[in-house]
Amino acid sequence: MDYLSAGVDRVWVVYPPMRSLTVFFADLPPETYRGDRQITDDLFPNLAVTSEQFFIKAGI
Repeated sequence: MDYLSAGVDRVWVVYPPMRSLTVFFADLPPETYRGDRQITDDLFPNLAVTSEQFFIKAGI
């Protein structure tokens, strides 16, 4: 991904039809979140949300 090559630490790709969210990292394999799986990330230590909560809050 060009963003990661440019030095961005994380790229979040939201895919509403599957209600999934994939996070791409510069130095780790991507992680895909669906349903009640809680999104965690050392870059955002206070982040406490599931992908389902993310879609509900966005009204999707």
